[in-house]
Amino acid sequence: MASKIDFLFYCPDINQKKELDANDSQHCVKVLRKKKGDTIQVTDGKGGWYNCSITDPNPKACGFSVLEEIQNYNEPKRKISVAICPTKNADRIEYFVEKAVEIGVDEIFFVKTTHTYPKKINLERLKKIAVSGMKQSLKAYLPKLGDLIDFKAFMKQDFAGKQIFIAHYDDVAEPLFTQRLSSEVLIFIGPEGDYTKEEILLANEVGFKTVTLGSNRLRTETAGIVALSLLNLKD
Repeated sequence: MASKIDFLFYCPDINQKKELDANDSQHCVKVLRKKKGDTIQVTDGKGGWYNCSITDPNPKACGFSVLEEIQNYNEPKRKISVAICPTKNADRIEYFVEKAVEIGVDEIFFVKTTHTYPKKINLERLKKIAVSGMKQSLKAYLPKLGDLIDFKAFMKQDFAGKQIFIAHYDDVAEPLFTQRLSSEVLIFIGPEGDYTKEEILLANEVGFKTVTLGSNRLRTETAGIVALSLLNLKD
């Protein structure tokens, strides 16, 4: 593998079509000035990492051949999912998505609670931000992003096999960093206006364990970043 990686490219259907999309082709050929025979690194976002050689430096559709294939590249030690409520300011949830991908996340659910202000999200923009975060942090796994779902509908999902937490400060909450973690974890980060009592009760009935992220009051996107950091760092 090359000692220095100047850019990671994304090709989700690499087994069918060994060609970069228009944006990556433009960056590869016009910005990085890659030429025929130059080596580039490509990921499929599913754990595949490919060292490739450019065969056609076309700035609209750059073709390449695979020199080396590595599967399960830098596979994370556990699958971490986050359910988070979109913020009133769209920039903040976009920031969370970018940093979540850089830190390490397997799946992001966007959930609408009683106190969630926005009633819709720009899922396509968030997916583009996730791809950008994956490439920037040189990861081979692109997290799954789900469209906005109602709290009660989300709670009806099958969480079998997942260790599930809800971040909320109350008398029975335990610090997240003290928990013994399984190989698959999901944590719920609430809205800017907090949960209702009924939402906490429903989450506990489903099996969500209440945990805290510390004594400080955190913004929604900050809480998500802190939670992901703790879950990724803990053995």
